[in-house]
Amino acid sequence: MTCTPRSDESDNELTVTQHIINVDLEKGVVKDFIINNQFLMNKSYSQNNKELVPNHLEKIDTVERDESTIADSSTDTLDDIPDGGYGWAVAAAGFLGYFVLMGVANLWGLFSQAYATSILKGKASTLELITIGSLIFVSLNIFSPLSILLSRFGTRFSYGLGGFLMCLAIILAGFSTEVWHLYLTQGLLFGFGGSFLYMSIASVIPQWFTTRRATAMGISTAGSGLGALAMSPMVNFLIIEYGLPWAYRILGFFLLGICTIGTILIKDRVPPSCRKSQPLLKSPIQLSMFKIVNFDLWLLGSVVSLLGYLPGLFYLPKYAADIGLDQTDAANLLAILSAMNAVGRVGLGFIADKIGRLNMFIIISVLSGLFSFVIWPFATSYNILLVFCILWGATSGMYYALAAPITASVVGVDKLASGLSITFIFSSIAAMGTPIAAAIQQITPNNGYIGIQIFSGSVYIIGSIICIILKYRLTGSLLAKY
Repeated sequence: MTCTPRSDESDNELTVTQHIINVDLEKGVVKDFIINNQFLMNKSYSQNNKELVPNHLEKIDTVERDESTIADSSTDTLDDIPDGGYGWAVAAAGFLGYFVLMGVANLWGLFSQAYATSILKGKASTLELITIGSLIFVSLNIFSPLSILLSRFGTRFSYGLGGFLMCLAIILAGFSTEVWHLYLTQGLLFGFGGSFLYMSIASVIPQWFTTRRATAMGISTAGSGLGALAMSPMVNFLIIEYGLPWAYRILGFFLLGICTIGTILIKDRVPPSCRKSQPLLKSPIQLSMFKIVNFDLWLLGSVVSLLGYLPGLFYLPKYAADIGLDQTDAANLLAILSAMNAVGRVGLGFIADKIGRLNMFIIISVLSGLFSFVIWPFATSYNILLVFCILWGATSGMYYALAAPITASVVGVDKLASGLSITFIFSSIAAMGTPIAAAIQQITPNNGYIGIQIFSGSVYIIGSIICIILKYRLTGSLLAKY
């Protein structure tokens, strides 16, 4: 395709082409595209056309679709976007990417338990091992802005490079004999490569879809839960049959094959040369955002709540072993938890459309906290722990589905880019919940789990209280839909 250069003239000229973020109120997706400034200068059009100037930000919705806000900025009109066709192959590539990235990341609890009982037994503490899983999520978020630099080379290049680095990290981790080897490989290198793959998927889907963008992103992000669901029993089998080092190597080459297929499938519809100006990607983080009290409350409430998520996810295999379950049972429970996590994000996301996104976030935070208080401490058998995995798994990960629409509602569409950037960076802080939980366990009598369970439940409840305060500030009512 061809593209025309964009004017860099002053904003005072009526013919200046501008980059507009638009909210599709009916389909619930965030779009961004190019329109001529003459439309904006027409006050009656701006006031009457809610498709260009939305007034009801609470209508924004995504289901794990925060990535879709990073849209392309080509000069195409919306009518030029196929909204399907080869785009479904691109969505499949996104699915494969998430399958590898989040599938492996969510399995760290299984890996850490295997290391603690074999290669690193007596050489690394629980705190040292469990921190590696948190490091994956920290590096994934911290390095994501750097991946923007690769956009000039095209999506296929950044996706392929990211996939290669992740698989290389897993293969190299198979040669680890010290805990710091894992910090460098499965922690930093895997997260570093994952950031390239993550951002390439986020930026390419909007090139192919408009009204079906939410569906396409839903297909892509479904790989997260299904990856852990499929790989949990697979990894457990490899560890038992071939040992931990070879399990890593086999897994690495298996994932390399998946990433290769994804690299072949993924494709830019808009050439990189036509996307040199991308305001959403170029917009710096605005420190003035921190002057918005409601935004500060949202950051605080969401991060505090999210502190309780990774401890439950990563400690499950170790907890299962400590109550007498075997490694296969632990792997199956982790697979069920991951599956319910994926189901919950979609199903509860649909309910959130009806009752309000912030309302849903408050509800699931309270429920996750209660499950940690009421069920987890008494889960001393497979059946009770299974109930906990089903219920807690369905509610605990909803932050990732609701973060983008709630942020947009709080700060407004005009500040969405900066707001999301800050929100994603701050979510990295929540990865510290796991080492905090490990430190708590070390001072708990007999290395019990009651301290972790109280910590996980408490931060969910505290986060929900902060969000209740936020809701009251926004609506003046505790019962309003928001």
